[in-house]
Amino acid sequence: MEKITIVNINKKDYKLTESAYLLLSDYNKFIKRTMPDKEKIADIEIQISVIIDMEIEERGKISVVNVDIIKEVISVLKENQKIFYYPHNIKRKRKTERRKTQSGSNIKRDKRNKIFGGVCAGIANRFNIDPVLIRIMFIAATLVTGVFLILYIILWAVLPEDK
Repeated sequence: MEKITIVNINKKDYKLTESAYLLLSDYNKFIKRTMPDKEKIADIEIQISVIIDMEIEERGKISVVNVDIIKEVISVLKENQKIFYYPHNIKRKRKTERRKTQSGSNIKRDKRNKIFGGVCAGIANRFNIDPVLIRIMFIAATLVTGVFLILYIILWAVLPEDK
């Protein structure tokens, strides 16, 4: 029998199993770390509450929120918000929070979200934007002038890989 924790989300109390609480807590920390906008964080909290309510109603008025419901909440939010969240488990090690400085010196190739070398994903992580946008810009710039292909290869060689 798992320990039950009462959590207040959007001014409503929910009973969560310990594993569901840990997963939701990890997700909330990720959101707060990656989104500086407090208003958007509040909106996500409202969405979490609404999705939990919908899942509880759909599953027949259950009284305790389990890890399956929290996984569904995260899945829906990842789809709606385009959030790249990967809960820690045996295969993936939790990534330590990177310290961001004003200089661009902390750009690292992101091996987790890479397609070729992780350069575009690393740049996107540094500036907290979607890697797809950086990839599209690199492809478009390469089609216009071939210089960006050379730049990509240089960055691939120069930038350290994120661990």
